[in-house]
Amino acid sequence: MSNPVEITLMGRNFSILTDEDPNQVLAASDLVQKHIDELREMGASVGSDRLLTLVALNLAGELLKAKNTGVDGLEGLISEFDSVVLQAEGLAKAPLR
Repeated sequence: MSNPVEITLMGRNFSILTDEDPNQVLAASDLVQKHIDELREMGASVGSDRLLTLVALNLAGELLKAKNTGVDGLEGLISEFDSVVLQAEGLAKAPLR
């Protein structure tokens, strides 16, 4: 069953119907607004449609970069962390010259 979630972007209120966790939708909205604010702080003075397009492209680029790093969710992150720990242990056991 879809639940309504109230979000605010660029000073406008929106009601979103979603099956997702409302907290996830709010977090996504906050992330989008954060990117909007960052672009505005950099001096971007473009229309709202163009601003949202830039934010969408930036977020899509970040998603693609994360996807290409090979780290897949929590299991992938834990695996990468284990690899770093093993390397650090190996360096700690290596004799100093």
